[in-house]
Amino acid sequence: MLTSRYGDIVVYIRMPESPVSLNGGGSTFVYPQMQAWISRFRNISESLVSINYQGIGSGAGEAQWFSRVLDFGAADVPISNSTYSKLASAGAGFIQFPIIAGSVVIIYNLPGWDGSVCGSLRLSGEVLASIYLGSIIYWDDPRVRDLQVDICRSKLPHEPIRAIHRSDGSGTTALFTLYLSHVSSEWSRRVGYGYTVEWPRDALGYGEGARGNDGVAAKVKGTAYSIGYVEYSYAVANKLSFAALKNRDGYFVLPSPQSVSEALRRGAQDLPEPSQYWGDVPRSFIDKEGRDTYPIVGLVYVFIYTDLPRDKAIALSAFFRWILTEGQRQDNLVEGYLPLPTELAKQAIGYIEKALKY
Repeated sequence: MLTSRYGDIVVYIRMPESPVSLNGGGSTFVYPQMQAWISRFRNISESLVSINYQGIGSGAGEAQWFSRVLDFGAADVPISNSTYSKLASAGAGFIQFPIIAGSVVIIYNLPGWDGSVCGSLRLSGEVLASIYLGSIIYWDDPRVRDLQVDICRSKLPHEPIRAIHRSDGSGTTALFTLYLSHVSSEWSRRVGYGYTVEWPRDALGYGEGARGNDGVAAKVKGTAYSIGYVEYSYAVANKLSFAALKNRDGYFVLPSPQSVSEALRRGAQDLPEPSQYWGDVPRSFIDKEGRDTYPIVGLVYVFIYTDLPRDKAIALSAFFRWILTEGQRQDNLVEGYLPLPTELAKQAIGYIEKALKY
């Protein structure tokens, strides 16, 4: 029996009696962190639990989990309305719960922009929506220029903005477009949000897709005058410049552990029951008030069926309860990932212990 702690949480974890292999997949954002957890837990379980996780995108992860190809799915947003409706109509037993926090950041490749003089590029949600809608074409558009510090407004080039987005079904896209829908009524009306959307800028020839967070990061890194959106950890890992976003109270805030944690603290609330529809949960963390609050913050969610074979139920319970305790410690986190508030971790552990009994 393993004792695992996080804050005031203490859980006692039982390992399976014989080796168990698990397959999971989905969110590319959580992939580096998931690999670190898997490696650490394999050692802790003395190789009794081996896990294969594929970063295939949140949409594919949800779909393959629903089809029972995967033992668990992971996504940057909760189960979609269409999948939830199918689960409910079939009477399927399942739970969903958060495992880690993160943020979506706006990365850019802007030759000639001197960050030591101008600081990080400044953007607002309205300007981002206008760029991806195609109503802002050039970097020196007054709506972009006027956000910058006075001395650098003339530094923006008359070059088209190459707007990169995800080409695969993506929870990162769902969170980013949820934010755009929140700050722009035109975006909400014309495009909306989801794992995939139609990107108006593409039709103008100034936008293009890339697969996965790593694909967007690589595309922006290799394309002059481009912007894109990725999870914070990918921007850090690839040493990419990222923008300061204008938050709800009018302050330009960079993503950081502190600014993301502030949004989580302000948005934390009791989660719904794990088998209910969680479509409104991500809104709780978007564009929160506060001087130091970063506006695009979210969680990674895991989906598990409750009618699993006993050995898999034991293994999944052990793995995810460890993630929600010892796995949240700083020495078990990859740079760029943020621990859950203990309140959310405690609720998630309760859901697992109630659903995966053995």
